[in-house]
Amino acid sequence: MTISERLATLSEEVRMTFHPDFIFLVHPDLVQHFPARQWQKEQFLEALASRLGPDYTLDVWEEKVIAISENKEIIAILPKYPSLHAFESE
Repeated sequence: MTISERLATLSEEVRMTFHPDFIFLVHPDLVQHFPARQWQKEQFLEALASRLGPDYTLDVWEEKVIAISENKEIIAILPKYPSLHAFESE
């Protein structure tokens, strides 16, 4: 299953909870979220490295930046950023 296909299977209840003050972690069988209120880019980078490991890729899905772990098991969704440019330019 591709990353897009995995994310497309998220329920409407989960999608409705997307909020810029949180990071969402999508595991194969679980979705978690944790607060990221008023975080700066460096804090997001630290959290991504801590949870996904040092090797992850950034992409965009439905106007949200996503980070994909090297083994593609965990996907982080960052609703605060609608594009890679918005993330990189902060």
